[in-house]
Amino acid sequence: MVRRPAPRPRILVPRAPGHRRARGVASGRAVRITAHETALTQRHLWRSAREAIPMTRTVIVEAEQDGVSGYGEASCFMTDHYNSDLDRMHADLRRTAPLLATLDLDDPGGPAALWHRLAAALHDSPFVLAALDSALHDLRARLLGVPLWKALGLDRPQGLRSSYSIGLATPEEMLGKLRERPGWHAYKVKLADPGDLGILRELRRETDAPFLIDGNCGWEPARLVPALPQLHDLGVRLIEQPYPRAAWDDARALKEISPIPVIADESITSPSDLDACAVAFHGINVKPMKSGGLTPALALLRAARERGLITMLGCMPESAAGVSATAHLGGLVDHLDVDVVDLLAVDTGHGITLDATGRVGLPDRPGSGYLPDSAAHGWYVHQVPADRVRSVRREAGSPAPSVASPADPQDEHPGTRHLAALLRGRTVGAASLYEQEPPTGYTVPGTRRWRRLHGPATLDEVRGTGAGGALLRTALTLAALDGADTVWAHVPDAALGFYRHHGFDASGRGLDLPDTGRHHFVHRSTR
Repeated sequence: MVRRPAPRPRILVPRAPGHRRARGVASGRAVRITAHETALTQRHLWRSAREAIPMTRTVIVEAEQDGVSGYGEASCFMTDHYNSDLDRMHADLRRTAPLLATLDLDDPGGPAALWHRLAAALHDSPFVLAALDSALHDLRARLLGVPLWKALGLDRPQGLRSSYSIGLATPEEMLGKLRERPGWHAYKVKLADPGDLGILRELRRETDAPFLIDGNCGWEPARLVPALPQLHDLGVRLIEQPYPRAAWDDARALKEISPIPVIADESITSPSDLDACAVAFHGINVKPMKSGGLTPALALLRAARERGLITMLGCMPESAAGVSATAHLGGLVDHLDVDVVDLLAVDTGHGITLDATGRVGLPDRPGSGYLPDSAAHGWYVHQVPADRVRSVRREAGSPAPSVASPADPQDEHPGTRHLAALLRGRTVGAASLYEQEPPTGYTVPGTRRWRRLHGPATLDEVRGTGAGGALLRTALTLAALDGADTVWAHVPDAALGFYRHHGFDASGRGLDLPDTGRHHFVHRSTR
């Protein structure tokens, strides 16, 4: 079978219905957006028919108003298809910063109107759109003091249970994964070849629970079709995305003959795909991150239910920051797949819980119920108080060493942002952004608002790992989100190549600073 490259996602923008002003959410107050980075690992190396994922990087978006924060998450996953590599997602946040500065939670059109505006600017960046949409929904619910499901106009979810995913591995490893989590009501099994039934027979000896099997676009009809009767006899009750997205004819043919319902995953990326999927599949797997947020995910689930389609609600590789919001839609679906918080070896905080049988507990807190934990080992670049960065300034030079004093009067300024690079919860790098113009004589045409990058530093143990670049990338994004046009710094000779590599330009003549040697004025646009 010839596999054509998957088209880039196209997000269908729904109409924004009229909305009565929500009591408790005041109009006209600024929403401040912050971006953080995570590095998530799982208890076992995650494999599917398509790839192996040793570690997932994500961007967590925080939307804050009046001291209350809501959260959304965007994974660095299937980056070519979803335009979701870290540099691209940060660039999209910076590009849309002027729009984000105008968002009003009390817009007369409600959350759907905000999504409409964001989708027009982020039509080919579904993960960033999803993170922003989820963060704004979460923030609105928290300001109202109600759980997210209630703010979305849904009934309270009851009796939620998640399937447990068993990633592709050796038969012994897959058996071990099931034995680690016995008693779940369903198991979602990744298979490289649907005709190789040996692993399913081994798993069946361990449990009576139904199997949901997932091909992740990697199977061929010649292998799947002859195996269908045996798969059914082995207790397979759902098949997910067996063929590539482009194989619509094969999917339609399978639907006609399969004794097991077949649902779409990669084939359903937005509401615009629903018509084709309704013809080619028995149902759909809706993932809010993939579809562009909670707003279109709700629209998809409601439309699918009206058509009598089977519905599943799933997640991408993400932390509790993202999946906790997803679970609030669980009352709308036939199958729930939110076990990612159990699969993770590290997380970013506390949100939904899963018991020993996969029962889902929603936190008894407003919004999604997610609470970030600054000590959680999933954080990679995180905004922190001033004292967290001073210790690194004292201990180390910069990633491209720019020696800075341990303390600075600007550290406590209300507009200052401090960032830490973290390794297993420990601060190993730092940088600060000051609301400070450059010294007299240094100008960049067209700049109206500046931010100074001060004291970037990393410990020796993480030099060369990308931690310094992650600090710069996140600092540029935060500067843009705060309305700055240009970020500047004074950097030593030894650091100049590092900053140029990350898009900074040097201007003017070098400057000899007492005790620290020759420095250069460098700057970069935040756009």
